[in-house]
Amino acid sequence: MAKKAAAKVNKANAIRKYKAENPSAGPSAVSDALKKQLPGVTPQYVSTILSMDKRKNGATKTGALTVDDLMKAKEFVEHIGGVSRAKEALEKLVKLT
Repeated sequence: MAKKAAAKVNKANAIRKYKAENPSAGPSAVSDALKKQLPGVTPQYVSTILSMDKRKNGATKTGALTVDDLMKAKEFVEHIGGVSRAKEALEKLVKLT
């Protein structure tokens, strides 16, 4: 009977888990913490995984607005006190950047 392959540890999931438990840890710290368990986890690899996750989660959105975007905008407008105040806040924000 054939032997079952040993369960592989998913490096990307290990990086995500460590980062969730240590949000202030940078790529080097994550790499140092995981390299004993997972050889080949470099700071560059950690950066790549985390930046891909940001893109997938919409951190760098472009294109058409989604329903989720509109719901967040609605929450913002309600929080700040109306559309006119939201517009004013956005105009001031544009001047700051």
